[in-house]
Amino acid sequence: MPAIEEIANSRARLTIASLISSRPRTLGELAETTGISVQGVLKHLKKLSEAGMLKMKSLPAGRYLRPRKLYYIDTRRVADYSRGDMIVATLGDEVNDGDDTGELMAAGDPYAELDTLAQDIILLRRRARELSIRMKHMTEEVTENESRIAKLIEGLPLRPEEKQIAYLIFGDDRPEQARRILKEHYGCHNPEAAIKDVAEKIRGSGA
Repeated sequence: MPAIEEIANSRARLTIASLISSRPRTLGELAETTGISVQGVLKHLKKLSEAGMLKMKSLPAGRYLRPRKLYYIDTRRVADYSRGDMIVATLGDEVNDGDDTGELMAAGDPYAELDTLAQDIILLRRRARELSIRMKHMTEEVTENESRIAKLIEGLPLRPEEKQIAYLIFGDDRPEQARRILKEHYGCHNPEAAIKDVAEKIRGSGA
């Protein structure tokens, strides 16, 4: 497995690795967020694939979303809070493949826990941007919460498209951002209904 220094050799690759380690994303999302062309994103994804980090999956057509190819990293968590010429990034330890979903689900209401973890991530990200030099512990906490979010979502009795919507609900800074991404990158005609439907299913799974 490559060290963080190898990924950080390319600022763009570091950014892409960080984005797809937090949740699965489409090519269009990565191109828009990074300002890199789709072909440029593909080149960096190829490098990550050669390094053994990249995974891909097909999102089937569902009630809300059109079929899409998703790119993600699920074995390591890459956190990138670089500013200017300063590269500040961490490569988390390999994620344990053991199934602890039951332990997480037994904790109580999964929606409440997901919402709490997502809010924690938002606050920690903002603090990390302001305090980039003193960020090591905060980024570790962010990546740990992102890992827990991923495990909780993957352990929920949801269809593939509903899990992807859940990643957007609990993985982005702003609700309007999630709605926009669903509409522009996933062909969702009614993001509000999609988000509400999935949120209610998550709440119901903890009843």
